[in-house]
Amino acid sequence: MQGTNNQNSELAGILGVLNALDDEVAVLDASGYIVASNVAWEQFCVENGGEPGSCSIGTNYLAVCTSADGTSSAAAQIVPDGLMRTLKTGNTFRCEYPCDSPSEKRWFELTANRYQEEDRHYLIVQHRNITKRHIEREEIEQTYINSNAMAALIATTSDAIISYDLDGKILTWNPSAEKLYGYEKTEILGQSLETLYPDNWPKRVAYYRDEIIAGRLQDFEATRVAKDGTEREVWISCAPVRNMDGEIIAISNIHRDITDVRNAERARDLIANEVIHRAKNMLTIVLAIQRQTARNAATLEDFNRYFGARLASLSKSTDLLVHNAWTSVSLRDIVTGHLEPFSLVDDKRVIITGPHIHLQPESVQTIGMAIHELATNSAKYGVFRQDRGRISISWHVAEGNGLLQFRWLETGIIVDGKPTKKGFGNTVLTSHATTLLDAKTTYGVGADGIEWKIELPALHFHVR
Repeated sequence: MQGTNNQNSELAGILGVLNALDDEVAVLDASGYIVASNVAWEQFCVENGGEPGSCSIGTNYLAVCTSADGTSSAAAQIVPDGLMRTLKTGNTFRCEYPCDSPSEKRWFELTANRYQEEDRHYLIVQHRNITKRHIEREEIEQTYINSNAMAALIATTSDAIISYDLDGKILTWNPSAEKLYGYEKTEILGQSLETLYPDNWPKRVAYYRDEIIAGRLQDFEATRVAKDGTEREVWISCAPVRNMDGEIIAISNIHRDITDVRNAERARDLIANEVIHRAKNMLTIVLAIQRQTARNAATLEDFNRYFGARLASLSKSTDLLVHNAWTSVSLRDIVTGHLEPFSLVDDKRVIITGPHIHLQPESVQTIGMAIHELATNSAKYGVFRQDRGRISISWHVAEGNGLLQFRWLETGIIVDGKPTKKGFGNTVLTSHATTLLDAKTTYGVGADGIEWKIELPALHFHVR
């Protein structure tokens, strides 16, 4: 304890107490001068950048506060008024303020109480270091802000955000996950993540869990199945979830639906392959047109006229398939247009029957590609090549399900055997329509003929 030579004897009762306190404590007289202070107060002054004795006994503390500058100056300006009110009223004065040292950020709580001895009033000013409490409070507030921000992000993002425990049980399920997969939160929480897996999916949830925990897997592409059975292609970003002790307790997933992107890529690749495929087949088609035209032309003039017309039709057919020029096209026009390079006028080998149907652009392209492929095959191996048999092309709208049912049936030809491998043509006739139009197709090669059928949903056509 330190004091001055003229220190009032009435302070003697509290002098021994002050040094026993951890807090910084000073006693001010009614004019604001420090008349007593403990060791902690003196140390606080030095740590705060002050010179020894600059805020010791004999210093006017109110003047020090008034002249303060820096980060704590705003709080320091209110201290003199607060201390004077406490001297007059006896009410406790309390405030918090930052008071950084040269090496760290600090916060303090200042408390002032009036002490009276006989007719003299004193102020006992106490400083308490509340840095830890202040930091913890700020961390809690920031955590609350971050938590709310994260909750808002999860609730509003267009990506499905899912988390599951180490046994694969779903823990969280945001609104976009409901939209993507069709399961409401109440029915999916607690269920295995493998509920979303297709049948016979080769990798189980434990494989993904272990790879994520080991740090070998951060993202991947997979197929997942919605409640209604629809398969979705998703890009999955993943990370482990840790508790306060750093232990991994769960796995988080972000599922981004890329089904439309992949379908568009497949369609683009298919068109590119179609162009390449057509370039390779063009000479064969031209030779078939030349052979068939020459067989029926009476004169060279007739040959030139018919041969030129069929080449022009072939060019128009290619433009239709590659550039998709029509917005709504008669199915009969599509069939006859694509058969024109291969068949004769009023060709008795070809029978076409069906009501007036108009196709939408995406189905124009798909059906056109298929007819072109079937006609090309026929020119190479079937009716148009062998000059025997019949091609029956028919379509109708089914009464029960409203699907457009289209059929190509080629009979009465000699089939050497089924194809030994599936090439691009087989892709056009089987998987192309299934992928792009959600249609059902069948394609078969029998002992004496070929049959191709497709069922188109109602959104791809209309009846006129």
